[in-house]
Amino acid sequence: MIKYGILGAGWRSEFYLRIADLLPDTFKVSGIYIRNKQKQEEFSKKYNVPIFDTLEKLLETDYDFIVSCVNKAGICDTVRELGSKNIPLLTETPIGTSLNEINDFLSGIKQDWRVQVAEQFHFQPRNQAIKAVIESGILGDITQVQLSCCHDYHAASLIRFFLDTGDEMPKVSSFTLPDTVNRYNSRGGLLSKPETVTAEEKFFVLRFKEKTALYDFNYEQYFSDIRASRIVIRGTNGEIINDRCTYLKEGIPHSFYLQRNFHGANESLDGFTLVNITAEGNILYENPFKSARLSDEEIAIATCLLNMKRYIDTGIPFYSLREAALDSKMFLQPNFRCK
Repeated sequence: MIKYGILGAGWRSEFYLRIADLLPDTFKVSGIYIRNKQKQEEFSKKYNVPIFDTLEKLLETDYDFIVSCVNKAGICDTVRELGSKNIPLLTETPIGTSLNEINDFLSGIKQDWRVQVAEQFHFQPRNQAIKAVIESGILGDITQVQLSCCHDYHAASLIRFFLDTGDEMPKVSSFTLPDTVNRYNSRGGLLSKPETVTAEEKFFVLRFKEKTALYDFNYEQYFSDIRASRIVIRGTNGEIINDRCTYLKEGIPHSFYLQRNFHGANESLDGFTLVNITAEGNILYENPFKSARLSDEEIAIATCLLNMKRYIDTGIPFYSLREAALDSKMFLQPNFRCK
């Protein structure tokens, strides 16, 4: 049983509460610290967890680590506060909202802080399956990524994950275009009536030493099926476009699709859940949470929780503060300002 307390009552904190509800044999929320009285009332009606009005009360509970879901502007201060108290902490992103804040924060990181970052996108099932294809070598040397599925620092994390560029900072050119679209969905769910909005679509061309990334994103993509996401991975011997992979084998192009396999479809009564992702007879990704109805995002976040417990037990890191700060820094450089 992995036990964690939650700090903050924002949109992201509810993911951690739902995961514990859906996987009660694996995760338990020891409590949540909420300052706002109205939020306390809302959460008490939705979730059966202890709610505290001070951080001190939360820290008196039985937990393996704390999950910080505070406002972006308070993330670095929260990490400093809990890190200096030697409290194991899994913090949400971003690490820093300006270059000055990031540089100041990095200069003050202490070796004894037990902190990791819940950067979840590379743990999503499809991204793990794509990485497995890359590591198989059938695509040859990976030279280019085109990414249109997540914003800013999350995109930086995925670009580095797929291109394996480490801490190299790219040269960049950028621009924006207006995109007028009918918004019908949002964080709060479906709208009663679609509304026409003009969204900002950002384009960045990131040039590393021998590799290139194209970032193309519009925030409407997070909640819209009429603005589809896109992932393109290009190597010297093939490419992946979303779920389709094509590569050369003995001089002949071969293609396959990433196949998502589910329980709960058709006559299956095992509960609707992702089982694995396969291709050409190989399992590329295995869902560690087959007993629960989790979205890919929730699977990725639950994976962060598993990895945080392993980090506490073994000291093996999975996403450091410096890595997450690099993600933030990449999209805050002056030459990343869209023109």
